[in-house]
Amino acid sequence: MQDMHQKMMAAKTPGERQALMGEYMKAMQGGMGMMKEMAGKGSGAAGMPADPKARMEAMEQRMDMMQMMMEMMMDRMPAAPVRDGK
Repeated sequence: MQDMHQKMMAAKTPGERQALMGEYMKAMQGGMGMMKEMAGKGSGAAGMPADPKARMEAMEQRMDMMQMMMEMMMDRMPAAPVRDGK
């Protein structure tokens, strides 16, 4: 997913970004699938591991992945116009 993010950021034209969009969407769907899979593992509440340390590590991994996916979505959005307050 990080490689895809770097490719999207390196694209200089809208055409280049559009050409990468299919690969980008597959990466995002793969990330969502991984997060769902991570939530379903283990034996604790909501599929999280019962061991507190393992549970914390799993939670941190999911949060890191969510942050990366949010950054990818934000980078994909057009820049908001700057308002001067008038």
